[in-house]
Amino acid sequence: MRRLMICIVLLAVGSALILSGCSSGKSEKEGLDGLKDIQKIDQTENGEIIQTVSDADEINSFSKGLEVEEWKPAGKQKDHQDEGSTYIFYRTDTLKFGENQAAEKDMKEVARVTPYAKEPFVLLTYAGIEMAFEVPMKVYKRLNQ
Repeated sequence: MRRLMICIVLLAVGSALILSGCSSGKSEKEGLDGLKDIQKIDQTENGEIIQTVSDADEINSFSKGLEVEEWKPAGKQKDHQDEGSTYIFYRTDTLKFGENQAAEKDMKEVARVTPYAKEPFVLLTYAGIEMAFEVPMKVYKRLNQ
């Protein structure tokens, strides 16, 4: 549960960093609004799903526990580190003009957050870009429970 929250916050931070260069005077907080659309988070280990969270309240509480404001960009990705569980964030595509709302939509992967197993770092993959962050020890422990 807490791991999922951490993943959401990581996703939010990554989005804010990516979109900050494209902003037109918007605050960082406004740039994170797109993450409210997350509908499901899968926790995987060795490619197998070990936990799924789809309850909006659980997703929100998980994201609050990530303490993203405490994260520090690690610059370059750490080499030769064992990775822990991976958290995968999903949502459905936005309904486009002329599409029937009843049409079934598949969930699309939005982002991945992978905490390292031995050091307080996470790897965030969002929009095809990988970014490494150093996280506080309490956040790191939540992600690796």
